[in-house]
Amino acid sequence: MLLENRSPSSSDLDLLTPTDIIERMIDLRLQMAQLEQQLKTLKPAFFAAYLTFDSDTIELERATIKHRFTPGKWSYDPEITEQERLIKALKQQFQKDHDPISGRELIWIVKLLCAQS
Repeated sequence: MLLENRSPSSSDLDLLTPTDIIERMIDLRLQMAQLEQQLKTLKPAFFAAYLTFDSDTIELERATIKHRFTPGKWSYDPEITEQERLIKALKQQFQKDHDPISGRELIWIVKLLCAQS
């Protein structure tokens, strides 16, 4: 079931049962999954369309579109890799011995059990 494209007001949510609210969240997550699939399908055509503009930046009425490179990857010398492994182990030990200074926010995980087509 598709929901309206608006954010529910607090008075709307007051009228819903806890189960209704959870079902609404599930419906929205399913819509997100469908949109993500549509984006994945459209991506190759989008890239081809972007290249036809022959410009790094495309200015449209509703968006500015740019591209950038993701961070590069390197093949490090084994000595550097060993030092990295050692510092990671030291950090893990420090985390076990000390409390964090920030973070630890409560997040929710909604795992969809419906098959996607």
